[in-house]
Amino acid sequence: MNNLMLSFSGADLARLRTLVNAVGKEIALAPGAAPTAESQGPQTALDMAWSSLVEMLDLGGAPQMRECPECGRQCTVGATRCGNCWSRLPAAA
Repeated sequence: MNNLMLSFSGADLARLRTLVNAVGKEIALAPGAAPTAESQGPQTALDMAWSSLVEMLDLGGAPQMRECPECGRQCTVGATRCGNCWSRLPAAA
C-alpha cells in the first residue's frame, strides 16, 4: 500500500469531516446497507470500503473553538491570534 501523506488546512479539514459524516449517513440509509431487525446480514461492500477509507483518513475529532472578541470569527482554543483580523487573543480559559 502507498504511504499517502495528505495535509489540509483547518477549514478544509472541517469541511472534510462534514462531508465524511454526510456520506456515512447516506450509506447507512441506502437500501440493504444496514441490517434490519429481521436480518443481521454482513456489511455491504460499500459500507466496508467506506469504513476503511474513514479509518485511513484518521480525521480525529473537531478542534475546540472560541470566538474572537474583536471580529467574532471562530478560532481554535490554542490560537494566540485571530486568523481573520490578526488581533491578539486572550489566553484560553
